[in-house]
Amino acid sequence: MSLFHSNCPRPSVCIQYSEYRVVLAGVADDMTHSLQKIQRIDLLGERVYHRLRAYLSSGNVRWGEVLREVELATRLGVSRTPVREALTRLASEGFLEAKGRSFAVPQLTEEDIEEISELRVLLETGAVRAATLAVRKAPGGLKAVEAAIHRASKARDSGNAEDFIRANREFRAAWLELVPNRRLVHAVEIYAGLVRSLQILSLGNPSRQAVVLENMEKICREMKAGDADAAASTMLNYLDIARAAMLQSLPVIAEGQAS
Repeated sequence: MSLFHSNCPRPSVCIQYSEYRVVLAGVADDMTHSLQKIQRIDLLGERVYHRLRAYLSSGNVRWGEVLREVELATRLGVSRTPVREALTRLASEGFLEAKGRSFAVPQLTEEDIEEISELRVLLETGAVRAATLAVRKAPGGLKAVEAAIHRASKARDSGNAEDFIRANREFRAAWLELVPNRRLVHAVEIYAGLVRSLQILSLGNPSRQAVVLENMEKICREMKAGDADAAASTMLNYLDIARAAMLQSLPVIAEGQAS
């Protein structure tokens, strides 16, 4: 028995299987219709999402603070729709938690830090391996990494904590830019962002800056040498130090948020 219907009303393929009928009609037309120009609202929604994610990772938001659509939309100068969509997306990624029809900033616990750190080890050691392999093919890609390290060193020497934190963020962005797998990069950014406020607090310590800078320089040297295993090992050590520093900072930030 033929699978093709001879009485099909359109020049398309009609497939009948048991009692079900699937009509594959106008595929070319549908493809054409799906490739419409991106509307401004789509780009706006993405900008709102990234702006709010950066705000949540800045350390300026109190744990338990409720974020309201109307207030955020007013401050950002946009309608409530892209704000609502961004908040929902951030909640799905763990940056926020739903509180009825509102969203609140979750309070991190020791268990949260341990779990996030475990995921970061899996993700970032793999990512730095991929970045190192990419450097073997294009050594010039390290220029932005080296520039960020230079800025971090200068900030540490001058005692400028804000500039050091900024340079550390630029270092991360620079080496992640070398990773070909952009889904992996997105995952790294999400889990690092969840603990960014604690990282910012710990990076204000001069002794902590010295340790961080030493690891940044070592990772860069190993990437430059094309030694992916060594770079991953140093990243593992760096993340373990970061985990310990965040656990130490947790009571401090919790006390400050409560006061």
